Amino acid sequence: MLIRISNQALVDEFCDHYRRSGFVAERVGDGVVEALRTDAPNLEQCRREVLMHLQVWRALNPDVAAQTVA
Repeated sequence: MLIRISNQALVDEFCDHYRRSGFVAERVGDGVVEALRTDAPNLEQCRREVLMHLQVWRALNPDVAAQTVA
């Protein structure tokens, strides 16, 4: 799942946040990260887990916009 964050200086911190919880997270563009849960049983579960973790990150970083990219 692709996620764009508004503060590019926080991309590495954002990726680390996901990685600490067992996700694969890599920068794929300017302010864009691909986050995946490779051990999820299916794509829908992967999506739910990424979105749930995104909510946690948003709560910890309320001044930074983070949204999924279609």
